[in-house]
Amino acid sequence: MLDLLSQAARDGAIDLTALHVHHGLSPNADAWTAACIAFCRDRSIPIDVERVSVDLAGVGLESAARDARYAAYARRREDAVALAHHREDQAETVLLQLLRGTGVKGARGMPEWRALRPGGPHLFRPLLEVPRDEILAYARERSLTWVEDESNARSDADRNFLRNDVAPLLDARFPGWRTAVGRFARHAASTHDLVERLAHEAPLAPAEDAALAALRVRQFLASAGLRMPSEARLAEMARQLYGARPDAQVLLIHEAHEIRRYRGQLHAQPIARGEVAWRVPWAGEMALALGPDRGEVRFERATGEGLAATAVAQAGWYFAPRAGGERLRPRAQGPSRTLKNLLQEQGVPPWQRSRLPLLFHRGRLAWAPGIGIDAEYACAPGAEGLRPCWQVAGKAPLC
Repeated sequence: MLDLLSQAARDGAIDLTALHVHHGLSPNADAWTAACIAFCRDRSIPIDVERVSVDLAGVGLESAARDARYAAYARRREDAVALAHHREDQAETVLLQLLRGTGVKGARGMPEWRALRPGGPHLFRPLLEVPRDEILAYARERSLTWVEDESNARSDADRNFLRNDVAPLLDARFPGWRTAVGRFARHAASTHDLVERLAHEAPLAPAEDAALAALRVRQFLASAGLRMPSEARLAEMARQLYGARPDAQVLLIHEAHEIRRYRGQLHAQPIARGEVAWRVPWAGEMALALGPDRGEVRFERATGEGLAATAVAQAGWYFAPRAGGERLRPRAQGPSRTLKNLLQEQGVPPWQRSRLPLLFHRGRLAWAPGIGIDAEYACAPGAEGLRPCWQVAGKAPLC
């Protein structure tokens, strides 16, 4: 894969950087890193090496290593992270998912493209339909050398068991099984996408559409990056979230997150740790971290919008949470209004309002994410300004 991409980079078609994730699990891990560095040096490819810590709490080694690796991918600034999964990898993935009792979503196998996080890079797997033998033939033709993971020869891991022990039996009886499984995965992907779209658009009756309600909850958990519960637990979550009366205050706990329903929409956020009073001074930095679990605020230079640069140049700016009684005048010709009413109009759930980082200037509210800038501090047409946006990891920015 890297050799293919390096040719495109030499032609100026792409900007290329290599990434090697060092798990530290094999005694040969340092040698693998050295081999990757040498491969890239010979081709003048910049390479980053990221050492990760594999958390084995509650999951197997293979899953824990994968989680650490994909977290490293998600932190990248590039548009895409290309992986060399091929046809055999796809077939193994689909079989593993079926043996674990997956639904249509899991039967899709690995997608060619998928986002790693909102606003972040995408995973790209361009070789999913290419047989492993063709890749080996290409490598030999190009005189490429590679390193084998010694654990691939052991069958203790489920994937290795399928590859080493089951696949040869299938090859003898069904030589085209990998192509057939890949075709099935594409059919499953098409079916899944259609069902997801219909489930999102279809009206939901309060208590009679149990299957549709469960699908909605599954969609929501996937979008929030949370693991799927058991089938029984999912059905119970759907019953409570969608079967309760519209004004019910439903609260469920799943994966250390609070799951709530507000105005017909589901919301998830990490369980609060007992929030204490906080204040973070701001002296005009273009990016400001607000502390653990509070994200950061980034500022973009703008003309005729955002905070007036002349106001920002003054002293006395700071971020703090809502205390109650704050007021904001969103429009120069309009009245000052309570922040509580503005948040209600924007549909901000009550439990999220106290977590919003508010920007104050000498005790006066100047900006609230998702609400706007007080007219006193707003940039005049044609003048220089700073446009603020609040970003929490895994969430869309709020400006």
